[in-house]
Amino acid sequence: MGLVLYDNPRSSNALKVRFMLAELGLDHERRLVPFDRPRPGWYLAVNPVGGIPALEDDGLVVSESNTILRYLAGRERRVDLYPGEPRERAPVDELLDRWSLTFRPAFFRYEVAALGFSPDKGVGAGAPDTAALPGIVAAIAPTLRLLDGLVDRSGFALGRFTIADVAAAPVLYRTLHSGLDLGPYPNVLRWRETIVALPALAAAGPVL
Repeated sequence: MGLVLYDNPRSSNALKVRFMLAELGLDHERRLVPFDRPRPGWYLAVNPVGGIPALEDDGLVVSESNTILRYLAGRERRVDLYPGEPRERAPVDELLDRWSLTFRPAFFRYEVAALGFSPDKGVGAGAPDTAALPGIVAAIAPTLRLLDGLVDRSGFALGRFTIADVAAAPVLYRTLHSGLDLGPYPNVLRWRETIVALPALAAAGPVL
């Protein structure tokens, strides 16, 4: 059995993995997991936590999207995307963790209001709360300014394409549709323009 991706088009975490698979040129089977909760028993048998996605590789199941990115880069010996040497790898891991713990929540706060996010249904399940958006923009501005100071001016977060860019891609893509103005954050704006133009992201089929 080859690679099997347990996927849902509306999952931003699944989009990360589809982007990575496309970048690596890896053939795989996609199995649709319903977004609604509770997740079906057949999927919980694969991934007991129930998060989307999960990746199965010849009997090995890997879940948690950033772990899957690391696994695939290592599987394919892509040290350009995820270095093997600890000193070179540390900045990639650091940005992955910072993204998940600090920066992704700020963007998500805006997405919830702008795109009508529901935990059980995903983006577009509810009505946008446009009245809340100005306050959210002000609240997340310090976090986005911090991110702008960390992102390299090259258009890639660390000055070259790595799995840290892959991990951020779905959120950067969503800002094209949420209306979040990245103009005050020129490095983040350049980052978005670079990443969303990559052919592998288009091949991954991004949707909201």
